Amino acid sequence: MSTTTGGRLVSSPEYKIAIVGAGQLARMMALAGIPMGFSFSFLCESTDDASPVNHLGHLVQTDYSKLPAEEIYQLLGKPDVITVEKEDLDTEFLKALTEFCPVHPNPDAVGVSQNRKSEKSFAESLGFKVAPWAATDSVEAMAKAGEKLGWPVIIKRCSTGYDGKGQWRVSSFEEAKPVVEKAGPDENLIAESMIAFDKEVSMIAARDRHGNVMHYSLTENVHKNGILHYSISPARNLSSNVIEQAQTIATAMLEKLDYIGVLTIEFFLKGEELLINEIAPRVHNSGHWTQIGCNTSQFLNHIRAISGQFVAPAPNKGYSAMVNLLGETPSEQQMRDSELQVHWYNKSVKPGRKVGHININDTELSKVESKLKQTLEAIYGDS
Repeated sequence: MSTTTGGRLVSSPEYKIAIVGAGQLARMMALAGIPMGFSFSFLCESTDDASPVNHLGHLVQTDYSKLPAEEIYQLLGKPDVITVEKEDLDTEFLKALTEFCPVHPNPDAVGVSQNRKSEKSFAESLGFKVAPWAATDSVEAMAKAGEKLGWPVIIKRCSTGYDGKGQWRVSSFEEAKPVVEKAGPDENLIAESMIAFDKEVSMIAARDRHGNVMHYSLTENVHKNGILHYSISPARNLSSNVIEQAQTIATAMLEKLDYIGVLTIEFFLKGEELLINEIAPRVHNSGHWTQIGCNTSQFLNHIRAISGQFVAPAPNKGYSAMVNLLGETPSEQQMRDSELQVHWYNKSVKPGRKVGHININDTELSKVESKLKQTLEAIYGDS
């Protein structure tokens, strides 16, 4: 096979990619890279569910945080590059691995997104807007935050919170106080103003080793109980100004972080203004529609970028939608429906667990919306 390094093609008998993580994102990255001739290895803790990557490569399932980086590198088969499917990782461990091969995205970039304080401070340092916020590491700080921001607020855990976990909506200091007290002095918390946004959108962008940047179309996201319910892309009724804002923000972040791979930025849209909500240093749930809506998916562009190839432009093939399968299996009818693209993660089914997704695509938005509504009603009884 061939990869590009320094702008020229270099022949390589086998390019090895290691992924820290063994969930559905690792699965879909591997499925995108295997047809290109890449081989994969996966690293996860001994207690993790590695079923999504069964038979897709070499699995190293161990308490790797206790092992030397060189031993991990050897166990992974001496990969040419290492990437990640999640940000909740020890960045010192990732930095240790860089002594043996490149790690993309770089550990410092992963570190920025691990903590809501550093995430927001980074965005603000570049001159971009975030939801008004304040640190709330103590009851006294919480009282001051409430005075500064105005009630109600959302208290958020700075790290390890995802899919709506580690968040509390409080309407007064009396409601906020027990949350902070229960968290304790060692818990890292912030308070955010409640934003009356028009919609939530996300930007999936990628940058390669040569400095080239590409942007997917903005995606409109609808959440339910803090978890992504469905997405539509391109996001509906957006001005060219909003699209340009999102691309400018993504490009600036990618370049500032010297980032290689796919980066995701989640926004609140209020009028014509974008407020940065979260940054994810990886492929993302809201970009799954790219598997059906573009010739080059987010997973393939990530693999291209980290392996030294150029990221590929990915114009939309009409309109696309994605429905998360949360603790639900697709029906036989949906599996047979040629208008639906079903992706199954090989996980056991548990209530609320992400076990798969369904992609929809058509040249007409109205047809995508109709099929989306029909699919949501069939799976969840709602739209």
